[in-house]
Amino acid sequence: MKSDASILNFARGELVDSEALKALFDAGHKGKYVTDFPEDLLWDHDQAIVIPHLGASTEEAEDAAAAMAAETIMRFLTTGEIVNSVNFPTTLLETRDTQTSVRIGIVNQNVSGSLAQILAVFGDKDLNILQQVNKSRGDIAYNVVDVELRDDVDWPMVQKDLTTIPEVISSRFILGETPLGGYGYAVNHPEKGYSV
Repeated sequence: MKSDASILNFARGELVDSEALKALFDAGHKGKYVTDFPEDLLWDHDQAIVIPHLGASTEEAEDAAAAMAAETIMRFLTTGEIVNSVNFPTTLLETRDTQTSVRIGIVNQNVSGSLAQILAVFGDKDLNILQQVNKSRGDIAYNVVDVELRDDVDWPMVQKDLTTIPEVISSRFILGETPLGGYGYAVNHPEKGYSV
């Protein structure tokens, strides 16, 4: 390293060995260390320039984060897809024809046999699955299933049959403009049982 080289670190504080850098400066190195990660060892050193770590606190960053959160929630409400979640897996499907299909989101405990029970409900009702995805993160699994929209199906009963599977936590029918399957959202409460 050149004797007057400076180091700029705005990525991660632990990328720089503070003890080694302090020893280098104390031995006569003429460069500077510029960072937004305050470190006790270098905080007040003459060759360290420590600035506030404000990347996520700027007005622009806060506006962008709020817009992203709103878009993420709207995407979930309109498509059932999950992105940028801390406690649910990323779940994406191709777009669907909202006039000919019903999209159903199902949250269940991530245990063996749950998916088979969920798919059995569709089979028992003779419903054609157009596409589906099953993703899990830890103890939670999330399924999004597109099935053929038919007038001869008792959709509230389909939702009840899905939601009352013991491992299922909740279900939600996403139907464009048509309110089928209860009010769209149903829960299998451990103490209170099934409710829409």
